[in-house]
Amino acid sequence: MIKKYSATFVIALLFILGFEPFNLYLLPILGLCLLFFITLNESPKKAASLFFSFGFFLFGIGLYWLYISISVVSGGPFWLSIFLISLLAVSMAIYYALTGFLIVFSYKKYNSKVITLLFFAPSIWVVMEWFRGFLFSGFPWFTLGYSQTSTWLTGWAPIGGVYLLSFITALSSSLLLLIFLNIKPYRYLGIIFSIYLCSLFLESIEWTESKGDTLNVSLVQGGIVQEKKWLRSEFNNTLNLYKKSLMVSDSMDLVIWPEVAIPALSGRVKPYLEELNEIMLSKNIQLLIMGINTLDEERNVYNSILTMGADNMIYNKRHLVPFGEYFPVPDFIKDWLQEMKLPNNDITKGDFIQRMPKLNDIFIATSICFEDIFASEQLIFQPEANVLVNITNNAWFGESIASEQHFQMSRMRALETGRFLLRTSNTGITAIVKPDGTIQEQLDPYEFSILQGSFQPMQGLTPYIKFGNYLIVILVIFMMSLGYYLVLSLKKKETNG
Repeated sequence: MIKKYSATFVIALLFILGFEPFNLYLLPILGLCLLFFITLNESPKKAASLFFSFGFFLFGIGLYWLYISISVVSGGPFWLSIFLISLLAVSMAIYYALTGFLIVFSYKKYNSKVITLLFFAPSIWVVMEWFRGFLFSGFPWFTLGYSQTSTWLTGWAPIGGVYLLSFITALSSSLLLLIFLNIKPYRYLGIIFSIYLCSLFLESIEWTESKGDTLNVSLVQGGIVQEKKWLRSEFNNTLNLYKKSLMVSDSMDLVIWPEVAIPALSGRVKPYLEELNEIMLSKNIQLLIMGINTLDEERNVYNSILTMGADNMIYNKRHLVPFGEYFPVPDFIKDWLQEMKLPNNDITKGDFIQRMPKLNDIFIATSICFEDIFASEQLIFQPEANVLVNITNNAWFGESIASEQHFQMSRMRALETGRFLLRTSNTGITAIVKPDGTIQEQLDPYEFSILQGSFQPMQGLTPYIKFGNYLIVILVIFMMSLGYYLVLSLKKKETNG
């Protein structure tokens, strides 16, 4: 049994290597195949324990960069970062434990490896990923489908989104195990081939079409490390940096600054904003999108997007980061955090339904930081939105793999909706992503730079825009029902035989 727990450590590493920046996308398929192999003949409880071990290693190692945010940037003690990372890893591992328990329970109950692996295992896997993506605020990091963002399977993304890719990837692992066990290998090899062949056909379908002319955009990457971002001594330097970036953006349709580009409440920099407006008029800039904190009449603070020029409006972040932007803990813990000089102030959550910024007749779907990893929440802007914009600040995580992991998930939103994604980061990844998820242009991270490029506004419906996650729900119900029907049929044959 110790060897099997050691194997879960190796499998977790295979998963991590399957995501960006390593992108060895076949390894998660192999890893899940191995996880099924070492657990299927165990009891449901032991399988749950092994799956839990896998989940703990996956998040405990894969999210090592949280240490940078807690202990390096925020100055928290080392033990606190280890404790919080472990706590998160345990909470995520519980979902995997339930997954393992249910898969092996199905096998023990129905006594069919083929039916369990083909019908129950992929369905249970994706249902638990779905729950993990929205329960208790949700945390869909390491959702299996994201590992296939740059593979032949991307043709399925506009159909059923990232969860359909998760289902197909898990099914591929099941098929691979059946081939390994020499159970009708040619039949299951043919199924794998058919899945990938269908994806190539789906890639050729253009679900969306152009709307209007190509527009020019300037994406500004501040390159300001988090340790300096809020220093008073750096405040004027920051204002001048972004002002100069506007002055070199002549005749741009759109200029985008990152999350909280200006480290102050919008009401305290009104003269600066007026100066920016004058620069926009003189430089013929149509619309500026910037990240900044705002304050309402009740003195609630928001993490916001402020737009100036063709449309003047405020978008407030809707999905906040727990223990980063709000702290669901008693006051005495907040007091302790304050004594430790750690973040402890709550930011207010924006309304779920907010209007989109508009540039002439082009609607812009905006998201701040990790809001864009919640696929179904971004559908609120569709099908009206013609382009996606995400602003973020990955400086909290230093020069770690967090930026690449996040960017991979961002690219999936372009694939699902058939829209361009314009992404601006303070120190992470700034890029223009095409509707097929490929990168048109990208800046080198961790330094000040400006990406001046173009994008094509898009219109139309992908199946995922039209049906959202309902298609994957229907697929799971169908597969589970079909599996149950086949089990009953086999039992009936055995009884009559």
